[in-house]
Amino acid sequence: VAAGGGPDALSGRLVLTHTFDDALHGVRVREYAAVMRDARFTLAPEGVHVESYRLSEALEVGSVPIVSCDDYFAGLFGHGHLLPCVHEWSWSLVSATMDAIEQDPYYPCTLANWWLQYN
Repeated sequence: VAAGGGPDALSGRLVLTHTFDDALHGVRVREYAAVMRDARFTLAPEGVHVESYRLSEALEVGSVPIVSCDDYFAGLFGHGHLLPCVHEWSWSLVSATMDAIEQDPYYPCTLANWWLQYN
């Protein structure tokens, strides 16, 4: 997801699939990896659990994940964790979060260095 200029300026890609690595019904692994590498931000909302696999996928390729604000992440990574979060999944809050992160040109590098301690 790219940000800048508010919710109307958001651009990104959405592909709904029911299988993985199936060219007829989904996204191929290489295509998915390329999309993730190209994304400045990755939305990682909760699914069955507050932490989804998309969080680690984003961190591994250098995309900034945005997660739900939840005490779970403080328990997992400590209270000083660097994961940006939203209390509600509205475009206005997501966009504001992305805009705030983009004010710090060093944030992606800081986040990547922080993530290295967990690998």
